[in-house]
Amino acid sequence: MKSLRGMAMITAVFIMFGLISIDVLRQEISAQTKDPLKIGVIVPLTGSAASGGKKILMGLEIAEAEINQQGGILGRPLKLIVEDDESRPEAGMSAVHKLIDVEKVPIIVGSHGSSVTIPTATYSNSKGVVQIGVSSTAPALRKIGPYFFSTLATDEVMATDLVKFAMEDTGQKNFSILVMNDSFGVGFGEAMKKSIEAAGGKILSEVRYEKDKTDFRAELQRLFAPKPPAILMVAWFEGARVIQKQAFEMGLYQTLKDSWYSPYINIAVESCIPETVEGRKGTRTVIGKGKRVDDFHAKYSKKVGDPKALAEMYTCLGYDSLWVGALGINMAGGMDSVKIKNALPKAFSQFKGMSGDDLSVDQDGIRINQIYARQVYRNGKLQDYEKK
Repeated sequence: MKSLRGMAMITAVFIMFGLISIDVLRQEISAQTKDPLKIGVIVPLTGSAASGGKKILMGLEIAEAEINQQGGILGRPLKLIVEDDESRPEAGMSAVHKLIDVEKVPIIVGSHGSSVTIPTATYSNSKGVVQIGVSSTAPALRKIGPYFFSTLATDEVMATDLVKFAMEDTGQKNFSILVMNDSFGVGFGEAMKKSIEAAGGKILSEVRYEKDKTDFRAELQRLFAPKPPAILMVAWFEGARVIQKQAFEMGLYQTLKDSWYSPYINIAVESCIPETVEGRKGTRTVIGKGKRVDDFHAKYSKKVGDPKALAEMYTCLGYDSLWVGALGINMAGGMDSVKIKNALPKAFSQFKGMSGDDLSVDQDGIRINQIYARQVYRNGKLQDYEKK
């Protein structure tokens, strides 16, 4: 009876939030085992991408707690089986093998970076196991297969928006590009190039850097060699801090500080010395609004022990990914991977998330709609930007 009450409670939550139609729930509910329903998680908790991975995990844990407080899914409590990919594809592959081959999970959420998500999701797809990407955006994700889904739109959407911003703001069509030499950086760079060339512009220099380096002065010299009127850069966290510091020390940043643009501007500047990024501009994904989002922020601030803290996009994406996965399992009526795969497009379309109201996916399982804010770093903080 407790199991059935739990199922009724989670069903009521889905209906209340408008997350699922009544028709989906008109079925016989048999007695369910109380054994935990395991969902695999692959995120970077160490290494260069650990900051983002920890934020994702925070959102996953908030969603897990909510679902379990309402009785779990199909009468079973959820249990996250978390594996650290160490910000490396090799560790990611070890993690996905453990989750699928040992833990026998029916669904995986993760990872953070495309360089880890692509190989792990390729393996998951080959084994008929659903994987929901949280914050990976490389266009190559589209080629993984029918068992892969993404809670975030791919690079071409954001790259087009970033290039449009830079062109409108500077009045220029020619740019130099600096990107990290991994799946995400190279993919985003290619997407920016296509957008620039489609608008009649050209790339003056394109430089790729290795993320584990600590000296980027040679790359910066090549980047500025053709005297570009503006820079498009893909870098964040510690890598961005070192690049910006060295560009500032070399006197290069000061020449273009108001014409230097990045995607995900929040994580492009958050680790940087303020004076080295004054005037930096870029775009970032926008978090949803409304009472549910306000309540989510309150849960996040309580979890981190800071009443003023607000959840960032990565935390919202982690939260949304787990809820959509849970809803897909609920719609499938069990743990059959084929049924979960077939149910997920509807789950994405019906769930109103923290990262936006519309999480609908296309035929490749990739989120279609994404809203971006244009921001500038002024006086030690990011603020919305409007050209005067």
